[in-house]
Amino acid sequence: MFLQDMSNREKSLWSKVLLDVIIALYFFPAVFAMEGGMGANVDEIASLIGSVIVIAIVGSIVIYWLLDAGNAEKKDERDYQFEARSYLVGYAVMLTAVSIFIGHIILNELTIRLFDFQYEDLTTLQIVIYLLLSLTLAEFFKDATKLFYYRRGY
Repeated sequence: MFLQDMSNREKSLWSKVLLDVIIALYFFPAVFAMEGGMGANVDEIASLIGSVIVIAIVGSIVIYWLLDAGNAEKKDERDYQFEARSYLVGYAVMLTAVSIFIGHIILNELTIRLFDFQYEDLTTLQIVIYLLLSLTLAEFFKDATKLFYYRRGY
């Protein structure tokens, strides 16, 4: 069976990736559908964040219990190498996402000054959500890279 071939560390990584995807698919579409800034959506944001916290807690308990991923294993040199590679990929994804976001803001300011045209007025909520999306993508790619190296075995 698929789960019997995996170490506890791989099961733990799969549970993190699965939970991250579930929460991202629940949170980001809901928050991107909101109109206006943070002030206009305080109640919606508060209830959405509360439900995400509940989903994260209950989901992590259920997934860890189902996968029996709680047993810790001692790390060796290979684990540290896989971890370092995965952090490198996560950092690169975060750097790329933040660079694109900064370029987006600069391009928006340039179009205002040069052409008296603003293609997107970023609200505080949008800025926060874009940064959260960057963090989520970096975490996902970090864990997916670690899984790749564990499944590959070297």
